[in-house]
Amino acid sequence: MAASETQHIGVVHPDELYTLSEIKQRLGIRDATLRAARRAGLRVYYAHKNGYVYGRDWIDYVRSSKRVSDGSVAITSSPQVIEGGH
Repeated sequence: MAASETQHIGVVHPDELYTLSEIKQRLGIRDATLRAARRAGLRVYYAHKNGYVYGRDWIDYVRSSKRVSDGSVAITSSPQVIEGGH
């Protein structure tokens, strides 16, 4: 991985479009994590058989996810900011 790519790990810009491979690489997530996010409502756009995620959609998905006590993720109907959680 080049030095310029290393700086971007974990960074998703709201006004950028990412391929599915790029969003996984930037966030350091596995295929299973992305599949679970898609099943839970993350929007994926397709053009010419390639899947894309809009940065704002990922951010909205994360903001609307709520971690429950057993470590699983439950989706709420409106975005919430959870303070003090790790």
